Amino acid sequence: MTVSTNTIISAAELHQRLGSNNLCIVDLRTNEAFEAGHIPGARVLTPGRLNGSAPPVGGLLPSQQEVNEIAKTIGLGSGQTLVAYDHGAETAAARLVWVFHAFGYTPTLWLDGGFPAWQTLSFPISQEIPPADVEAVQLQHAGDNVIHTEELISRLDDPALAILDVRSRGEFDGTDVRAERGGHIPRAQHMEWTEVFDKDGMLRDRKSLQSEFTALGITPDKEVIVYCQTHQRSAVTYALLKDMGYDNVRALDGAWSDWGNRTDTPIES
Repeated sequence: MTVSTNTIISAAELHQRLGSNNLCIVDLRTNEAFEAGHIPGARVLTPGRLNGSAPPVGGLLPSQQEVNEIAKTIGLGSGQTLVAYDHGAETAAARLVWVFHAFGYTPTLWLDGGFPAWQTLSFPISQEIPPADVEAVQLQHAGDNVIHTEELISRLDDPALAILDVRSRGEFDGTDVRAERGGHIPRAQHMEWTEVFDKDGMLRDRKSLQSEFTALGITPDKEVIVYCQTHQRSAVTYALLKDMGYDNVRALDGAWSDWGNRTDTPIES
């Protein structure tokens, strides 16, 4: 039996906890959107800071120093629950969950539906910018939720491994090429990242999603590897699977921007 690592919070749940000193809220929208109105107590963070790069490879895990600088920017104190939100049905908040998990900080949540879900329920909105005046937590790289290309190449025949590609069908099939080579990683199953949302940008019913993942062989007993182009879209899938009780979910660092730009990686189309 798997145990859920909570990674998702509803607007109603966040509203109940609003004002707690044990909460650090991060707004990943634009500065303009943040200044126009945000969840009370939130601090703004530019999503690009959650990414490292080594062109042509993008979407790499940022360094320990960079992540600790982010912790200072958002005023994350030791033991606080970190809640991130974006415009809803986007990738930035889920990407933050993955990054902080990679540095061992697990009390990290993504607001389902983002800021629109908060607005829909007519919860309070503020234009005040709180100071980041706490002593920021110091994080150490753990990396348990990250897999690198070399390791994945060596384990492609491992039956304990399940690989999920959440890019578009064209990217998966190799008709939409966004690297030197197109196609997908051998054995990868396909489920586009947007399929987990309903028409309102909220996450769909978990039972239905579980049935769809199971049909693809993406089951909680497997070590699940998720990827897209630069691990933005697949961060959504990562956070969702963790919340659904998948204990061992890892993202391919650099994703297809690494795999598809190398000459030593096997590809199917």
